[in-house]
Amino acid sequence: MNILKLRKKATFSLITLMMCSTLLYSANNTFNITGYINRQVENLKEKEMKYVYSQSNQSGDKYSEYGDKSAGNNILGNYGSVLGQKIVNANNYQNYMLLEQSEKTGSNKSISELLQNLSKINSLYGELENQINQDSYRDKNFELYYVFSFDYTMNALKELDNSISRISAAQKVPKALLASVLFREMMFLGQEDLLDGLPVIGGKSMGICQIGIENVRYNEQIVHGEKSLITSESDEQIKTMLQNPKHAVYFCAVQLKARAIKLTGDPEIDLNKLDEEQLKTILENYNLSKISVDIGPIKTKETYAVETYRYYELFKQYYQLQ
Repeated sequence: MNILKLRKKATFSLITLMMCSTLLYSANNTFNITGYINRQVENLKEKEMKYVYSQSNQSGDKYSEYGDKSAGNNILGNYGSVLGQKIVNANNYQNYMLLEQSEKTGSNKSISELLQNLSKINSLYGELENQINQDSYRDKNFELYYVFSFDYTMNALKELDNSISRISAAQKVPKALLASVLFREMMFLGQEDLLDGLPVIGGKSMGICQIGIENVRYNEQIVHGEKSLITSESDEQIKTMLQNPKHAVYFCAVQLKARAIKLTGDPEIDLNKLDEEQLKTILENYNLSKISVDIGPIKTKETYAVETYRYYELFKQYYQLQ
């Protein structure tokens, strides 16, 4: 008797499940529920990146919270006024933290050369996008990549190009290497990065460079020592700077430089002169992952270095065409 009742319940449950599935399938075809969910996921990712970029509606650099109002050689731009204090004397600054391009230079290339380069650049874009898709973690059940919008990220790098150029030169870091690390850190951001920098529940890394406050102080001490403009600032002030994209470019370059100094022992090291293995070691130490095997989107530091070096090679070709 109990077995018969159990069979009836199982049959009823199966029929109910089939009816619910049919109704859900019909509703999805009518109202495109999955499409709506996908759009909401994209909206969430866009909001996330706006947070990470400290993006706002102010005029100027659309990837910078405070706009693009710095003038002349004031290397920190609006940083002092934003924090309610002045930490830099414009007449007595250090040139290693230059964030702005003071002059514009036109191209001397002919129209035909520019068109040829444009074709090559488009080809490199395709290679870079294919590479990031290969390297990104893919959930086979849901067909989801752990990777953000390629176009959005490339546009962000273009907006930050002046800062990347000047800071890479000041820190003696290859521009393509700095860009490749920023590209990697931006492309692989996930929703959990919204919590970065929050006490207790959040991670320590912040901003588009994905570096924590402790590392900022450590890197500055190695690279600039007592001359550093940063280490005397409070944690909250450094956090504010990390969330400003242009300052994040600087912190990324200094971390690469600090890792190079630790590797070679040369405080004046020029990373442009290092070989492939040395650069990969520096990239490993930028990442500092402690896991021994790749787990989904989380990579070992060795994998991180190999993948990012491939981006570096593509960015190097890209900048040579500029």
